[in-house]
Amino acid sequence: MKRLLPIYLSLMVLFFFTGCAGMRKFFVDITEKNANKNNEKAPEGTQALPCSSYLEKALEYEKKDELQTALFYLKIAGTLNPNSTKIPEKIASLNSTIKHKARQHFTKGVKFCEKRRFKDARRQFLTTLRYSPDHKEAIGYLKNRLHSKEYQNYKVEGKETLKDISKKFYKDPSKDFLIAYFNNINIVNPPGSGTILELPVLQPKFNPPPIDIRIELIKAENLLKEKRGQETLDIAEKILEYDHLNKKASDLKNSAYYQMGMELSGQEKYPEAIKMFKKAAPEYQGVKEAIQQVINKELIKGKNLLKQRQYEQVFAVAGQILDDDPSNKAAEDLINTAFCQQGKDLIIQQNYTQALNVLNRANPQHDCVKKTISDVYKAKKKQAEVHYLNGVKHFLNEELQSAIQEWEKTLALSPEHKKAKKNINNARSLLEKLEKVK
Repeated sequence: MKRLLPIYLSLMVLFFFTGCAGMRKFFVDITEKNANKNNEKAPEGTQALPCSSYLEKALEYEKKDELQTALFYLKIAGTLNPNSTKIPEKIASLNSTIKHKARQHFTKGVKFCEKRRFKDARRQFLTTLRYSPDHKEAIGYLKNRLHSKEYQNYKVEGKETLKDISKKFYKDPSKDFLIAYFNNINIVNPPGSGTILELPVLQPKFNPPPIDIRIELIKAENLLKEKRGQETLDIAEKILEYDHLNKKASDLKNSAYYQMGMELSGQEKYPEAIKMFKKAAPEYQGVKEAIQQVINKELIKGKNLLKQRQYEQVFAVAGQILDDDPSNKAAEDLINTAFCQQGKDLIIQQNYTQALNVLNRANPQHDCVKKTISDVYKAKKKQAEVHYLNGVKHFLNEELQSAIQEWEKTLALSPEHKKAKKNINNARSLLEKLEKVK
């Protein structure tokens, strides 16, 4: 024990001057030397695994949820036993757990912050740092949003409006929405004289350059009237970055998406139009109806392509509709009808194998598909009989090679046709006899 005392004292000094990394290196060097020394003295085959005690400590700290300390001991164990495959796996697993837990607590902290439950938020961010000491986002919140000077009390004087207070405190009257939001008061009605307000202290990185929201809103409204949707959208989003509760800006943003969607629909760019409509809030007036109208136009387009027998284009159009509206029965029916019609075309061409391949891609319970599959088998059977009778005619006319060819076609369509198999064997046997006679 006396011999170990100088080592522990050295460790403490090294920790304070070089931090955890320096201590780890020193500690590993010492333990490696001791381990090598012990192994030299021990008889062959009796060396103790030098990392076992550190693995035990890692497990002990992991159970206590002190994961960074557990990770420290695991890395020492890994250094002392470089040939181990399990220790790196355990380190990777523990690192994953640390990241997961840090992310969980950070997410909770952000949600608490949004609800203005700052004590709870601070606790979650500090817990995040316990798992991940270098977590930049958590550090940012603690330094810039949850510090002790986050709010400053302000006593309203006389008939001061929120804009007056905002101009005095922030040097920017347009920040009145912040005061209203954080104090849960109406932005229109001025607070009474003597009211104590909590004014959020904004750090430079959270304090964007001032803009005149009223003027920007007027600009956006004029741009919307001129059907300059993208420019309207740009201004609306800029305002919402600064005042995320601004209803007029939100309405302008939805109106811009709606307007651009209608323009794309007029250009028959239906998939692009649907994507644009979906960027607007679902409750925005006319959006649901507009999406349905575009889908109906796509269905009409698909049906016209079906009449032209452009099957691959039909599948593309109907597939896009189902991507946007997975429960659309009309699009499903359009796909199955296209498969059915394509199958019928192949039956007419007597390409029965390809017809079945196409029909098997469709819903087998679809009425048209079910009937057409049955028609394929009937047509195959009928055509098989035609070839069989042609073979008989050739046989009677002593055209044995042609007869064999016809019966082979019969078997290609109906592999179990017993008469065709038997007749082929007889015809080939007769050909062999005739060859011998010659």
